[in-house]
Amino acid sequence: MKVVWVVRLAQGGILKHLSQLLSGIGDHEIVIAAPNQLQDLGRDRRFIPLEIVDGIDWQKDYSAVRQLRQILRREQANIVHAHGFKAALITAPAVRFQRRTRVIFTAHNSLPQPHSQLARIGYRMVQGWVLNGIDQIISVSDAVREQLIQYVPERRVVTIRNGIATSQFTGHSREGALELLGIHGQAQVIGTVARLISAKGLTTLLEGVSLVSRLLPNLHLVIVGEGPERTMFEGYGQALGLGERVHFLGWRDDVPQLMAGWDCFVLPSFSEGFSLSVLEAMAAKLPVVVSDLPAMREAVVPNKSGFLVQPGNGPELAAAILNILKDSKRARAMGEFNHERVADLFGEERMIQCTRALYEGLGTGL
Repeated sequence: MKVVWVVRLAQGGILKHLSQLLSGIGDHEIVIAAPNQLQDLGRDRRFIPLEIVDGIDWQKDYSAVRQLRQILRREQANIVHAHGFKAALITAPAVRFQRRTRVIFTAHNSLPQPHSQLARIGYRMVQGWVLNGIDQIISVSDAVREQLIQYVPERRVVTIRNGIATSQFTGHSREGALELLGIHGQAQVIGTVARLISAKGLTTLLEGVSLVSRLLPNLHLVIVGEGPERTMFEGYGQALGLGERVHFLGWRDDVPQLMAGWDCFVLPSFSEGFSLSVLEAMAAKLPVVVSDLPAMREAVVPNKSGFLVQPGNGPELAAAILNILKDSKRARAMGEFNHERVADLFGEERMIQCTRALYEGLGTGL
């Protein structure tokens, strides 16, 4: 079976998710159509450059639709799988008249929800048109699924949650991790893995750490990830007086080793589809403090996994962090609970097999 993936420019959790699928589904031909920046995504898979830009650019988007239509005619794939809503926006018109091609869309995040009423009306019209041209939709959480079934019948939306290979997050030493981080052994370390954009709540995180640092003199914050607002966050950390307490590491491929040196994971996002980095932290036996969002509640059990806090509330975030760091016995119990929960419910193999089954079910229906 041949599957063409259409992938928007992505970082972090989406790329990890795609890498997991590529490793686990080796018996089907997967061709990747994506921006040039993603050429390293599937080194042993065929890659076709397809320029998909962020946001709306009618001229470039129209060009991408025409290019994708030519690619699909040439490839004669059984299935086209769009990853991310922008990829689906390009894919839907490109396959409109190719009746024998089945289309899957994975909603890795919540659907865009602009602030103005007029923009919301326009977005809903576009979202409805795109989603109704797709045969099967994968949501990464039930919270995202609730959004999607406002547009399409429930039977066309299936939840396949992100998965983690828990074995990658065991066997690493705290001493080795702290050495990698350049932090002394007596430090208390908070960590996060996120794209450096405002939606991840990093301003709130810096504010919360600033409050906690007044009580814990050995506190350090580690931020793994890249993004367009990195300079702004670095400046804000300096303005709060955090100085060398904050470590911006950029993109790293040794997250499992780094997490072994952390005492707590924090992600105060304003919106999430289903965070892979939260699952990674849980697999690493870390207690977590995350925003009280529907998708987060599917992974995190309050008071057993860690704490849920209101997005944008720095003092509440600080209190939750302090609660964990002041009670090491409880923090260890939360970490053990999280590891078992991820192993039981969010394994990588389950995610891969569910996706494979969807491919084979749609492919045999042609």
